[in-house]
Amino acid sequence: MDDLNYIALGLDADGRQIRSITSNPGHCLATGIIDDALASKTADRLMLHDLFSGWGVRTLSAWHPAYNPYSYHRGSVWPVEQATFVVGFVRYGLQRHAERLSRAFFEAAALFDFYRLPELFSGHPRDAAHPFPAMYPQANSPQAWSASAVFCVVQALLGLYPYAPLNLLLVDPHLPDWLPELTLRDLRVGQSRASIRFFRTEDGRSDYRVLDVAGPLHIVRQPSPWSLTASFGERLRDLVGSALPGR
Repeated sequence: MDDLNYIALGLDADGRQIRSITSNPGHCLATGIIDDALASKTADRLMLHDLFSGWGVRTLSAWHPAYNPYSYHRGSVWPVEQATFVVGFVRYGLQRHAERLSRAFFEAAALFDFYRLPELFSGHPRDAAHPFPAMYPQANSPQAWSASAVFCVVQALLGLYPYAPLNLLLVDPHLPDWLPELTLRDLRVGQSRASIRFFRTEDGRSDYRVLDVAGPLHIVRQPSPWSLTASFGERLRDLVGSALPGR
């Protein structure tokens, strides 16, 4: 939909576009099926305030006549979708979008018992009148999708890509300023396990140090094979850097 800089929800029986603004196009980013020229526009629209509540992306725009922040699919926020969108942003090199949504995701989690996100929560805006994401009464909690979403977001921010058949772990961290350090311990890849510290340097770059490795695991800095923006030069530079002492 050129006039809306967004992907149509579908086509009706007469072949006309269904022009409702929903979260669904975010999944097109995650699967990599959007043309590069449209990716940034789609991401920008996804994070506009009628969709982005401040806690996450709603399933339906707050400007839609059917919007209801307490409806299961007409305006609520699903944590599992947020993780999918972060992966999509990173695939297209949209780090600013990924950082903004990740921060909202983790700040929402911090307000729930044990940092445990429910199946979904209500989609009202994050403002002085709504200082926390309101509970959806029938939401499953705990919910496996929501539990997996935390690891999915971390994987996207750190650029983790394990390939057990080759005893290989690719890393490509891009830590935001609000998350200057993160350590993973006993990360398992096949028969191996590793502990890795990720951190931001003084100039804002992200780096890593391998603290411990058990097993025949090779840890290499390299953009994920899922990346749609990494250049050959970037991949070559990171590959050479991974061979330097101290890794």
